[in-house]
Amino acid sequence: MTEDQVIKIHNDVDKLRKCLSTNNILIGYNNYSYDDIILAGLLTGKDPYELSKKIIRGEKVHATLEYLTLDAMQEINSVSLKEIQANMGLNIHETPIDFDIDRPLTTEEVEQVFQYCENDVKTTKKVFELREDYFTSKFEIVDAFKLPVTAVKKTRANLAAAVLKTKPKKLPRDRLHLEFDQHLKVNELPRELIAFYENIRRRYMQGEDHEALEKEKLEIEIAGIKHSFGFGGVHGAIENYRYTGKMMQIDVSSYFPSLMINNHFISRNAESPELFKNIYQKRLALKQENDRKHEIYKIILNSAFGAMKSEHNPLFDPKQFNNVTINGQLILTHLILLLEPFAQLIQSNTDGIIIAYEDGMKDMILEVIRRFGEHYNLTLEVDEITKIAQRDVNNYVVQYADGTIKAKGRMAKFQGGDWERNSLHIIDKALVNFYMYGIPIQKTVIESWKNNQLDLFQLVAKAGKFDGMAHEVDRKMVKLQKVNRIFATNILNYGGVYKVRDYKYYKVPNTSEHSFVWNDELSKMNKKLIDINYYIKLVQSNLF
Repeated sequence: MTEDQVIKIHNDVDKLRKCLSTNNILIGYNNYSYDDIILAGLLTGKDPYELSKKIIRGEKVHATLEYLTLDAMQEINSVSLKEIQANMGLNIHETPIDFDIDRPLTTEEVEQVFQYCENDVKTTKKVFELREDYFTSKFEIVDAFKLPVTAVKKTRANLAAAVLKTKPKKLPRDRLHLEFDQHLKVNELPRELIAFYENIRRRYMQGEDHEALEKEKLEIEIAGIKHSFGFGGVHGAIENYRYTGKMMQIDVSSYFPSLMINNHFISRNAESPELFKNIYQKRLALKQENDRKHEIYKIILNSAFGAMKSEHNPLFDPKQFNNVTINGQLILTHLILLLEPFAQLIQSNTDGIIIAYEDGMKDMILEVIRRFGEHYNLTLEVDEITKIAQRDVNNYVVQYADGTIKAKGRMAKFQGGDWERNSLHIIDKALVNFYMYGIPIQKTVIESWKNNQLDLFQLVAKAGKFDGMAHEVDRKMVKLQKVNRIFATNILNYGGVYKVRDYKYYKVPNTSEHSFVWNDELSKMNKKLIDINYYIKLVQSNLF
């Protein structure tokens, strides 16, 4: 598909070659793993069917395409095009033409396959447009750091490696030779916490396996709340908590990049570690000038941190990654303890905390924060919060002083789903309305139904690693396609929807005993089929 036309090619390599131009960028979906290889094979006279079989079997295939391509699936959680179409409310009927037909297709079948393919190409175009910022940022990085144009195909972590002039070297076995931040006041932290990490370091030096050690966690009470410490971060929260009053969210700005600079925790594979500091300072300067280009530099900084834990990245340096994460936790814990006499801790999470405080304490708290930032050479950002509803550290909603709402976990998509994820967001919307504005659950559900916001009620399910899916209709199991859009209904001859493995049936979680499947365009569905009471009860079961 070009700007203005759809080109259809059927068994005609010459026509294919004429349609391609080195002036154009080809955009596909999952094409780095599949389409690019098939296309290169076609253009060099290889059998595309044999190539396809090799790819599906996971064999290494050597085929180089001389055109610049972008993959609209790059760096998103592997969501299939069918799921995206379902999330967008589009028709998701799969092609009725079996891929294993061992005869030439009829004219009618060819047309059906073309329709199916055109639908996928149109969806790819939409996804690319929705992700344009992601691709633009990569082009800007390539341009800003004078990288070859083909570098735009790299992930952001690999771009960071290219920017930092990485040269992989043989690093010693020192993954858990943990070092503490030079400013860390070890004697002001719980002895048990310091001992936890020192013990891991000692056991690793004695030969224990890093995989098992990095899975270990310490549960300890800090400021009256049970906290979990480990290599994935620190987490703690008052569970099932609701509060209206004076609160602060305290976040460390650019936390991990700052720790990397303060302690030289930059990957030892980076040939020019000082470049990292220059990029950090350039980002700060641009941010102060309100220049949106600061985002490019932010991507490089954050990607350079994440890349240190990725074995396939040239910046791979797990020791430095571990140093950053454990010091991040310990420094945050120090802040919690310093604020404990003046405030009530509500939650702690990797790079920030939320506290509640009484009148008259604000200036004291801000002074502690200022001194803390100065001591650790960190910049802290403070936002006022007026209301919170928190099931746990991963599921909560807050209202800021300016009225803005921010939510996480089961309440995150309270404004509705998106192309990446769009299942049962009636729960998110109804919970946020209830906790933040006191709107009864049933009112949100009924109003959403009346306003035809039907995607809020859908559940998009895929067979995934199961053999397939099935729907019970009139007490018989009817085979379904691999991705389906499911709704609760009052029609009793419709039963449940199941995933199937080895002829065993497993009901799709969060679906009704009476469900219907709608894989056509959402706008064509009769909303009277939806059982509203099921959704009211479903939301109520999520209350805390």
